[in-house]
Amino acid sequence: MEDRPWYCVRQRAGPLTKECRAIRPRLSRDDDRGTRRDKNEILRAPHSAVCRSQADRLELRLALFGYEGVHYTLTYDALHLPRTFREAMATKRAFMARARRFNDGRPFDWVTCIEGLHGDHRYHIHMVLREGEFPPAAVRCLWKAGEVDDEPVLMAEGGYRRLAEYLTKERTDGIIIPIGRRPWSCSRSLSGQLPPPERWKDESGAIDIPSRVLWARRSQRENDFGAYNYASYIVTKGALSGFPSRAHAHARDLS
Repeated sequence: MEDRPWYCVRQRAGPLTKECRAIRPRLSRDDDRGTRRDKNEILRAPHSAVCRSQADRLELRLALFGYEGVHYTLTYDALHLPRTFREAMATKRAFMARARRFNDGRPFDWVTCIEGLHGDHRYHIHMVLREGEFPPAAVRCLWKAGEVDDEPVLMAEGGYRRLAEYLTKERTDGIIIPIGRRPWSCSRSLSGQLPPPERWKDESGAIDIPSRVLWARRSQRENDFGAYNYASYIVTKGALSGFPSRAHAHARDLS
């Protein structure tokens, strides 16, 4: 493989950088079972710099909040608990309407997800907003149906991936969550901020990670047919605009 170029992709989103470099094999009709298995080990690497999975897509959009994102969990009291997904959607739309009025009609970035399959099986809403636009006190005032919990989106353990995987864990069941519903949604303004990935060829498969990072992850696979290297990292306060100290004070387990 020494004379074959590495195909490289780098995706940036706020303080997050994801990069992969690969020498990819080609599948053939003549491949036996073992050969196909080994080739797929490279082709189906679990981590990707691009939007291969729902968690990849959401991770990049959460990173666009930078260090300002707050994850709000909106729960219902007994009086307002919705009976159906449609009713939960109605309360979410009512909250969003109040949020727009609070923001003087200006557009704002958001990520939202309605869940109800885990825990005590009660509907609840996850909402990600910028703290500068919607501080916790304001969200508690805007949510009229129950309680509000808040925590930073970005934490030193797990980065943006932690919350992305948490919000994509439930699958549609046709009862609590309708068939065909994507587990999360976001504002068009947020998706529009995602820059296109950088693509190039290189002689080296090495991926450099800066020394000053809050969080980093590496993955590597190699066999006789190809190789795949992956790395992602989030730069620290000194490298970009700053990291909120409240992130460490509010950390909690999302399991």
